Amino acid sequence: MRLLKRLYHFMDRTDGSLQKKAVRSSAWVALSSVVIGVLTFGRGIILARLLTPEIFGLMALCLMATRLIEIFTETGFGAALIQRQDRFEDAKDTAFTMMFLRGIGLAAISYAISPYFANFYHEPVLQPAIAVVGLSFVLSGFTNINMVALQKELDYKRLTYYELTSATFKFLAAAGLAYWLRSLWALVYAQIASAAITSALSFIMVPGRVRFHLDWEIAKQLYRYGRFMTGLAIVVFITRELDNAVVGKVLGVEILGYYVAAYTLATIPSDYISRMIAKVLFPMLAKLQNDFELLRVEYTRGIRLITSVAVPIAVATAVLAPEIVQSLYGAKWSAAAPPLAILSVFGCFRALWLINGYSYNAIGRPHIDFSMNLTRLIVMGALIVPLTMKYGAIGASLAVTLPMAAQFVAGVYLSRRLIGVPITVALRPLGVAAVQGAVLAIVLIAAKSVVSADPRVALVLLGMLSGVVCLALNLRDIRTLFAAYGAR
Repeated sequence: MRLLKRLYHFMDRTDGSLQKKAVRSSAWVALSSVVIGVLTFGRGIILARLLTPEIFGLMALCLMATRLIEIFTETGFGAALIQRQDRFEDAKDTAFTMMFLRGIGLAAISYAISPYFANFYHEPVLQPAIAVVGLSFVLSGFTNINMVALQKELDYKRLTYYELTSATFKFLAAAGLAYWLRSLWALVYAQIASAAITSALSFIMVPGRVRFHLDWEIAKQLYRYGRFMTGLAIVVFITRELDNAVVGKVLGVEILGYYVAAYTLATIPSDYISRMIAKVLFPMLAKLQNDFELLRVEYTRGIRLITSVAVPIAVATAVLAPEIVQSLYGAKWSAAAPPLAILSVFGCFRALWLINGYSYNAIGRPHIDFSMNLTRLIVMGALIVPLTMKYGAIGASLAVTLPMAAQFVAGVYLSRRLIGVPITVALRPLGVAAVQGAVLAIVLIAAKSVVSADPRVALVLLGMLSGVVCLALNLRDIRTLFAAYGAR
């Protein structure tokens, strides 16, 4: 009981050293990520049961069109505000004003491009769908900018309450619309509802004054930092959507639906690891940007933590791909299993790369992250069409995965030069995790031959077995890691 009280008081506070704030913030973000992950996962299962792969494929094309114009006007102001050291209050007003105006402009552009996108894919329903989804830009552009202030100061208690409330309402809206409409419009209206919920709750639950004000000098300063973030966002968008564009055009919207389902499942770990890095490690590393000794310590600790999570998840997902797809989505989605097995490796390397990219941004070198992702895009662009035409969705998965693995390896070498982290120190956790992953794979493959033929029963039993094996393999490292944080 005394331990629980101490834990409660620790979590409820907002003061303390940078390391203690980081631990507290990590705990809040972890709580938020787990709950939101469960809700998002559950929503995906419900939507897959109620809707068809073709509807998922159409929505993927619709979102690709709207994200295209969103990314090409990305400001990078959020990261610029977190990295900024002075005049934050004036800067946030300028950022809020520009983001709202940008939202209005994006809605207009969505309406303008919708007929051309529909004609390219020969899907007339895309024209009204894209135009309607574009309205979400106006709502999301009016989100409370003070959330960035809380993130900058590693104060995640209030943000966690906000995110959990928002995720709950989004889950209910999406599930209700899918049950009621059973068509593409369920996903379209869910997108609008999501933006409205996010914007409204940001003002209800996050304190702080917001006003429209534009300081051109500050805007230029934000742009100078954010321009590489904008370039990076464009490159990352093309890299993430190029496979969808090619699969949708070459293989059709139904196969695209299978591919999108596989990609979504495979990248769940990296998405939530990215969330934690962006919200906790990036602000902390930004505060340490002038202390490279501590920066190296936190970078190394982050690599160890991410590796211990990402590698076993990728291995288990690859081995259990058929059971995962059939149990969660049903037999009609079984074609998503082979791409899922390959893309789980992509998700692992993507999670491992993220700490490199955010480290470069934290020390004021966002152009490096941009250049690395641009190189990956070029390699992927050379592979995606021939591999997709020859091997279908499996070929597209390989075209995405191979460049991501190469990017991580290159990032390790760059981190040695920029931050001073020895290559052996950075790669040692990956080597240990690879050996542990091989052990886990052998155990799961052997166990699959003796468990129930029912994929749902098999998934539960094998999932529990995976957890036990991973805990046994990493127990000492977990204790050491938390002991190191607790000693600070």
